[in-house]
Amino acid sequence: MWIACLVSVGGILYGYDIGVISGALLFIKNTIPMTDMQVGIIVGAVLAGSLIGTFTAGPIGDRYGRKSLIILSSFVFIVGVIFILYAHSFLMLLYARLLLGIGVGIVSVAVPLYVAEIVPAKSRGKYVTFFQLLLTFGIVLAYFMDLIFTPSGNWRAMFAIVLIPALLLFIGMLFLPETPRWLIAHQRDQKAREILLRIHPTSTIDDDIEIIKNNFCRTKKSWLELFKNHQYQQTAIAVFVAVFNQLTGINAFLQYAPLVLKNAGLGSNFVTMLGSFGIGILNFICTMVAMILIDRIGRRPLLLIGVLGVFGAEIYLGLTQYLFAHTLMSGVLSLIGLFAFIIFFAIGPGVVVWLTLAELFPTHIRGQGMSFCLFLNSLASTLLATFFLPLSKMLGMTETYWLFAGLSFVYFIVVYFYLPETKMKSLEDIQQYFHKKNKTLVIETQG
Repeated sequence: MWIACLVSVGGILYGYDIGVISGALLFIKNTIPMTDMQVGIIVGAVLAGSLIGTFTAGPIGDRYGRKSLIILSSFVFIVGVIFILYAHSFLMLLYARLLLGIGVGIVSVAVPLYVAEIVPAKSRGKYVTFFQLLLTFGIVLAYFMDLIFTPSGNWRAMFAIVLIPALLLFIGMLFLPETPRWLIAHQRDQKAREILLRIHPTSTIDDDIEIIKNNFCRTKKSWLELFKNHQYQQTAIAVFVAVFNQLTGINAFLQYAPLVLKNAGLGSNFVTMLGSFGIGILNFICTMVAMILIDRIGRRPLLLIGVLGVFGAEIYLGLTQYLFAHTLMSGVLSLIGLFAFIIFFAIGPGVVVWLTLAELFPTHIRGQGMSFCLFLNSLASTLLATFFLPLSKMLGMTETYWLFAGLSFVYFIVVYFYLPETKMKSLEDIQQYFHKKNKTLVIETQG
């Protein structure tokens, strides 16, 4: 457990970077004048940087190891924060945010990948979702720091706090082992055996190693493997979940929460930051609940309940804006709607996405598969963050909420028909399931 806890500190880095910008935006323009489009670019820059991070993380992790990948991500975060502390123009701020984004992209691939490969099947759900729990804690921490520094308007101090978990992760990873599956994939069976004996000793370790080796050796490693007949169904499902998790609007709502609440009718900066802090706390608590339920109820039921709830919350938010636009009542009702949105997102899509991506791909292309999916996830998030303000002004908040509701409904339908349950199954068992299913589909197509 302590290994999963330490590695999952990467979630704090990810979450803090998502949350901190919402409060900092209220004060950055006092130091660095920017247009609405430039504000959107600054918000989206960290997500654009994450495109680079996610796209390169898989190949780096497959070649140099999951451990090295996490060390790299924490180092990039440290450098990125130092850069942002000295940014004094729009371009300098943009470059710093891009660098932080690269760190976000790498850590989003590296941590779930590492944890999924090092923990036993019976507790994989709990430990992989611990990354999401600390991600939500990072958001809460960011909102809290935003609240603390709001009276002074010191937005640089808001960013500086993340240096603490970044240094903790960097130093801690120097003492943690590589994942046994990566070692086996690189013909280092004895080292893998030593690590397996240390972290979860059983009498079947030699058999487990053989199963992992057989699963890895079935096909050659290549990006093209993601799209071949025996693999395309996993890839399609994983890509869909990765992209539509963002198309619920989650990151746009979190990053622009203070502005959304202020425009909805809540007054001062402090009140809107307090509302945002409440959203962050609720997100953290509900993620803790989901972490307990994920290996009991299963991935699929939680995801379906969560997405359906998100759909309902977005319909409600649209109605609130339609009926009570720009009044105090609108602000209060919008806060309630955002609370409902966060509850349902946290218990479903928030935790299940990391498990889905970590579980659906076989070991030999897991890094590449997660990298590809999270690249598309980051692309969707970047576009939403960049164009959320212009889009909401063009369409209006009512129509914007309902647009997200429509996308969430599509998410629900596809998950209902195509995503299988993977609770309590080993990574190799999951691959056997899809191998048989894809083989059947190919035979039926040829017939």
